Amino acid sequence: MNRVWMVSAAIVVVVGCAGKTAAPHIWELKQAGARIESSRAGITTSEKDQLAKQPLGQNTYQLIGVADFVDAQTSASIGDRAKILTPSRVNATGMLVSGHKVAVKGLLIDASPPRINLTSVVDLGSCPSHD
Repeated sequence: MNRVWMVSAAIVVVVGCAGKTAAPHIWELKQAGARIESSRAGITTSEKDQLAKQPLGQNTYQLIGVADFVDAQTSASIGDRAKILTPSRVNATGMLVSGHKVAVKGLLIDASPPRINLTSVVDLGSCPSHD
């Protein structure tokens, strides 16, 4: 008897402060606020305006699938991308910036630590500094 397993992963949007880790392919979202489920993978202009007003929080997520959202140099350092892509072919938005408040959308991986596999990122400016 063959079984088919259906796995469901929620698309969520979360606002927090982006930060690099020792591994270029994994970033952190710290001071993350409440996550909100979404029905679409991208972030619209009107959503960006609303998300910019969202408060930060106390949650932390690992961010994966970052290669398309970091700068081109960081993207090239992930996996074998530098071997297979010329600098002009690297597709990187540069929206994921360490120390910046960002809104991220992606598939929630409910694990320990919780992870978000990115589908969209918008830069919302600098995060407040902590003294």
